Amino acid sequence: MKKSFIFAFCFIFAMTLFGSVALADETMDRINKTGKIRVGLREGSIPFAFIDPKVGKHVGFSVDMTYLLVDKLSEHFGKKIEIVPFTVTPKTRIPMVANATVDVEMGSTTYTQKREEVVDFSYIFFVSETTFLIPKDSDIKTIDDLNGKRLGAARGTTNLKAIEDQVAAGKYKPKDIVVVETHPQGFLALKSGKVDAYSTDRSLLEGLRMKAPHPENWKTADFAIAYEPYGYMCREGNSDIRDFINNTIVWSIKTGKFFEMYDKWMGPKGVVPIPMSKAYEDYLQLICYPQAEDWWKKH
Repeated sequence: MKKSFIFAFCFIFAMTLFGSVALADETMDRINKTGKIRVGLREGSIPFAFIDPKVGKHVGFSVDMTYLLVDKLSEHFGKKIEIVPFTVTPKTRIPMVANATVDVEMGSTTYTQKREEVVDFSYIFFVSETTFLIPKDSDIKTIDDLNGKRLGAARGTTNLKAIEDQVAAGKYKPKDIVVVETHPQGFLALKSGKVDAYSTDRSLLEGLRMKAPHPENWKTADFAIAYEPYGYMCREGNSDIRDFINNTIVWSIKTGKFFEMYDKWMGPKGVVPIPMSKAYEDYLQLICYPQAEDWWKKH
């Protein structure tokens, strides 16, 4: 992973958000009136938001962050705020935020400028990269080996767009691009031989692999074709809830809760071990700016 690129991107993005203009917020008013927040959660984005079959409910890093957000909202409004979970897919998550089916989406959605035109994003809380899950004995070693292969990706993802853009640019020529609706469906297509390689974020691919009956039969490719900065989504023009999400992220970092959750889901004994780079940790400290403490005092 190109750490310097990721850190620079995060820094610029964070500075852009710091300068955002505050507006009135219908979402916060609705949460106050109903005592409920409608949250879009993924069912197969391990380890960020997925349904654990053992307990039959959503779990993951972003789900834990949702609980922190709701605790802070309850303190803010002086009453208990309840979570109403909605399962979203890569295809439905942005429309469900934009059309007010859900108040926020807490998962593993990549920030892009095009998406920013439709919804608002929180601070970046994680950075991954687009690559491929392949069989352990696959002959796919470099990006050139994608030529003549059947590639899979989920509809509505930046991963699919990255593949399509690179194919259009002539970087490689796959035999076919198979589009699925969810990552578990994509993994099933890989296991059944319908695709030779399935693409999404490396962190999510590792989650799929490690939850498989025989994880040793699969591996992620050594190369990346794009980078994926994650943020949480809310509707445009609802800056109060966006600020609340941002300051909950900042609070979690300042108190160490963020790192506890990171270790729980992505540490050495987590669901998907992902070592935290120094550049990423520096970025997390960067967004813990002093104004966040003043913000909580006012709210």
